[in-house]
Amino acid sequence: MAKFRKSYRHGPEELEMFAFFDYCRAKAAHDPGYALAFHIPNESKASIPRRQSLKRAGLKKGVPDICVPVSSGEFHALNIEMKVKPNRPSPEQIQLIDELNKVGNYACLCWSAEEAIDVLDLYLAGKLCRAKKTFP
Repeated sequence: MAKFRKSYRHGPEELEMFAFFDYCRAKAAHDPGYALAFHIPNESKASIPRRQSLKRAGLKKGVPDICVPVSSGEFHALNIEMKVKPNRPSPEQIQLIDELNKVGNYACLCWSAEEAIDVLDLYLAGKLCRAKKTFP
């Protein structure tokens, strides 16, 4: 008898991440900033000993999902926390976004791949500024 594997269901935030990174891959040939974007997999479900090990190795609660380690305008890097309603950012995520902004990064919360793509495009074009903290 054949063994059936459980199919993996992608959550709504993961599907938005797929769309975001598909866009980045499509733009990467024309702008290296898109090629440098990466996901920080901080949401794994692990056993308590594994979580303790990851924490000891530097894993930190609240780290945004997406990092683009490219300076642009007055910012050192772009960090995006991706959420899909009704999910909400954790207190650790809100605190770390604030801390990243204080040290010269552009860190924000986006509710869709489309919003994250808009932020990324404006960031790489140098059209974001600290005073507004929003995109035009």
